Amino acid sequence: MEDRRCDGELRAWLVRGGREGEREARALQEGLAIVGWNEVGDLGGVQTWSELSGELRSAYPDAARNVIGNWTGQLWRFTTEIQDGDLVVMPLKTKPGHHAIGRVTGPYEYRSAEPVGFRQVRTVDWIRWDIPTEVMRPDLRATLRSLLTVCRLTRNDAASRIAAVAADGADPGIDGEEEVTSSEELLDDAASRDPGNLRTLTIRNLLEHWGSERRTSAVIDVIKADLADKSLTTRPPFTEGSVSDEVTLVPVTPEPGAREETAEGTDDTEDVTDPQPMTLRLGSLPAPLISVPSTVTLTHAKTLMLKRQFSQLAVIDEDGTLHGAVSWESIGRAHIASVDPALKDAIAPALVVDHDALLLEQIRPIYEQGFVFVRNVDKHRVTGIITASDLTGQFGTLARPFVLVEEAENRLRRAADRVFSVEQLRDAVPQHQKSRVHQAADLTFGNYCYLLRDQRRWAALDWNVDHALFMELLEEVRRVRNDLMHFTTDELSGDKYDAVNGLLTLLRTVDPRP
Repeated sequence: MEDRRCDGELRAWLVRGGREGEREARALQEGLAIVGWNEVGDLGGVQTWSELSGELRSAYPDAARNVIGNWTGQLWRFTTEIQDGDLVVMPLKTKPGHHAIGRVTGPYEYRSAEPVGFRQVRTVDWIRWDIPTEVMRPDLRATLRSLLTVCRLTRNDAASRIAAVAADGADPGIDGEEEVTSSEELLDDAASRDPGNLRTLTIRNLLEHWGSERRTSAVIDVIKADLADKSLTTRPPFTEGSVSDEVTLVPVTPEPGAREETAEGTDDTEDVTDPQPMTLRLGSLPAPLISVPSTVTLTHAKTLMLKRQFSQLAVIDEDGTLHGAVSWESIGRAHIASVDPALKDAIAPALVVDHDALLLEQIRPIYEQGFVFVRNVDKHRVTGIITASDLTGQFGTLARPFVLVEEAENRLRRAADRVFSVEQLRDAVPQHQKSRVHQAADLTFGNYCYLLRDQRRWAALDWNVDHALFMELLEEVRRVRNDLMHFTTDELSGDKYDAVNGLLTLLRTVDPRP
């Protein structure tokens, strides 16, 4: 099934069959991928992005600039970037919970004799019309929830996985990750294994067995409880590091005096009896350490720092002895003090903290010194580094989704206050909460979903936006917001960021005010 283009690259695209699925039946029956944009004519002669953008501006003079840019990107993909041999996925609104998968067989065509809405086409050999959504793993399902009519599917090796689904009816997942079963099957399998054949998987894959993508406090509590019920834990702790890191499911010693050969003791394992901490610790920040032994030359150390774009470098011997660190500042001092300094002349003392040190308590020393080294769980080896740059990036990762969702909520609030009376706002909340609502600020994000679901209230906003698509996006962002309210150090997936940014783009378009 995995036929590749002449350039060797396997690519996959999402092409929707209309807001209500109105183009799906004809697309499948006639072997086509069809898009709308009814007001533009034949785009076969368009050679550049600028030309295509101009055609769209002429056809839709009232459309906002960012909307034209969005449409240009989608039509450019459909007319130009999609090539023969590429895979196409069409979510089926006429058969909810199913997708069709095909392969592109011809170039862009404009069929002027066809009815409006069916003229912009690509020929497609539809291989499967009946793929259930359930056969795809959570990350691939999330990718296919994009609200764009045309988009490329690139996340987590999507193209190869879609090819496998079309051929075998099953999603193999990310290369190297095992198939997702139920959490019960995973735990039963892990508990039954011999000491020499323990179950190893990525943290991402572990979470998928519980139907989650991120380590929220609620998810962690459930996983810990389920592990404890089976006398299992993970090495290293699944609550630390990146979701791409691997963990092994290991048995916990059932009673004093029992053999500990399987779990190798309790070092570097998850304490499944502890509640999930609500405080960020240094071990939550993935920071692998690159070091040099004290026997190398200063020139070697400087070259490595330039190559890796490091501001500092640990000096650690093979036996684990930490001598300190060299930084550009300490190297500069060494060159001032000596004409031909050695590595030892540039080594400066470095602060070392435990992996479970509270992050907030280390912020000042990290910013003052530029970095700190981090000891592993065993408290003997230095295996990590946190720099001021890491710290800034981590807080940006944690804060950015909150800022975006807050802006979206504020814009909804402003629109609701402008259009709706207090009585209309109260209609969006349960009876026992009505007396508490005096303005839009008293509504929850979920209340807005209920408020705007009504066609008459939606019409009162006078937004030139498709109601069904907007509500679908609003509901998705509501789920993202709820997810954010649970403590986690994991970054939002790209698809969830796309949903939040998509809602913000729509809200900024209908009301461009800051």
